[in-house]
Amino acid sequence: MFTRITAGAFLTCGERILLLKRGLHKKLGPGMWAGIGGHMDAGDIRDPRTLDLRETCLREVAEEAGVAAEEIRNLTLRYLAIRKTENELRLTYHFFGELETEIPPPECDEGELFWTDTKKIPDLPMSTSVKEALLHWMKNPGLKNSAAGKVFFVAVNPDGAGAVVSEI
Repeated sequence: MFTRITAGAFLTCGERILLLKRGLHKKLGPGMWAGIGGHMDAGDIRDPRTLDLRETCLREVAEEAGVAAEEIRNLTLRYLAIRKTENELRLTYHFFGELETEIPPPECDEGELFWTDTKKIPDLPMSTSVKEALLHWMKNPGLKNSAAGKVFFVAVNPDGAGAVVSEI
């Protein structure tokens, strides 16, 4: 069985969130909306005893959105999603952070970046893990405070049709 490990960020500015509409050329989730992120690289692991995907997240945000780590406030791991498919185990680390101002979305090889009103999230086509994490985050405004320190587990059904969210 293959294991796919990814990390990404949902960056907010006020009531808007920077989302990626994945390109139609993408193998996974073409045309779906997602956070900014991607696969873990071997260089992202500094200590083999730990798996902190913050480095992966920051690298991907810099590559895809041109946002440097110093520009992000309160970058915090909020959700760890897991889904087992027929031949793959997918682990996704969802981080949330804030930007002082909305950056102009740059061109991105992965698709197109958009600043989106958070109220539109329920209507956007997304993977189950992304949708469940974002809906849970929206229903729990206290999570926008990085001091909350809570991390949640998103267990996605093998068919991708539903998920359970619970605090770790």
